[in-house]
Amino acid sequence: MSSRVAFALALLLYPCSGFAQRAIPDDNLAYPVLINLTDCASNVNSIQGTGFFLNAPSATYLVTARHVLFNEAARLAPNQSRPLQCKTAELLSYSRNPKEKQLNRFLVDLEVLNQAGRVKAHPTHDVAVVQVAVVVTSNPAPAVPTTTPDATKGSQEGNLETIPGIVANQIAPSGILGVGLETVEKFDQVLTPNDIYVLGYPASIGLQQAPQIDYSAPLLRKGIVAGTNSANKTIVLDCMTFHGNSGGPVLEVIHQGLQNRFRVIGIVSQYVPVAETWVNTTQSYFNMQLYNSGYSIAEPMDPVLELVAQ
Repeated sequence: MSSRVAFALALLLYPCSGFAQRAIPDDNLAYPVLINLTDCASNVNSIQGTGFFLNAPSATYLVTARHVLFNEAARLAPNQSRPLQCKTAELLSYSRNPKEKQLNRFLVDLEVLNQAGRVKAHPTHDVAVVQVAVVVTSNPAPAVPTTTPDATKGSQEGNLETIPGIVANQIAPSGILGVGLETVEKFDQVLTPNDIYVLGYPASIGLQQAPQIDYSAPLLRKGIVAGTNSANKTIVLDCMTFHGNSGGPVLEVIHQGLQNRFRVIGIVSQYVPVAETWVNTTQSYFNMQLYNSGYSIAEPMDPVLELVAQ
């Protein structure tokens, strides 16, 4: 092989763009939405979780874990729906343009939306959706600008308009970024052991009184699809998650030749614990402690799509 051919082949295999590139697309960094729940029924002042916006053809939804919004410990009578943990929530998301410093801020009246049937919880999977806006084709300008990644431009046609119970206090110049249906992979399409990224707000890590991280900015964690649980229809991740990550999107990297595709495959639900039991035979008692194993469970996107289709 001549040196010229070898050099040309090297340029094809290892192109030099002249500038640094991220491991994931820039706009994907804006997927996670910080959920601050307030006016809660419990003794705590607030509860924090993660979610993301999903753009359906006629509406935009906030997607998160069911246990973030609903009281999972409540005892339910037959045909009784789960009670909300908190009455209101503040949503914070970043612009699809990382250089823009202005954020998107929404105030959500969960009680009003729940009574209107716009908050839906899946009966068997740890997922929930909140309708936050509808697509209106008659308005000349959008009340809330929305964008989707380049691969999903066909997800919505028209202008996004918030619904009663949603107040947009601040909107970034590029609007809110929603995951398009074309960038969603269902359970049967998930590939083991592809790389994944978990995006979210792990509020439980670090020391709040001596912060080492910005708790209002999302963090990424990289891992792989460790496997799937066919009986439970859940995804097992070799990726450590913490309280606050719940409801965050899981992004799978699909390698195709020299190109990568990025797809949302699930929602962070829980971490897999390691149980350690200490037994005192003299005084007849035992103590059990739970540790984070480093594995996590994600709910697939299938039940989310079921809720959106209702």
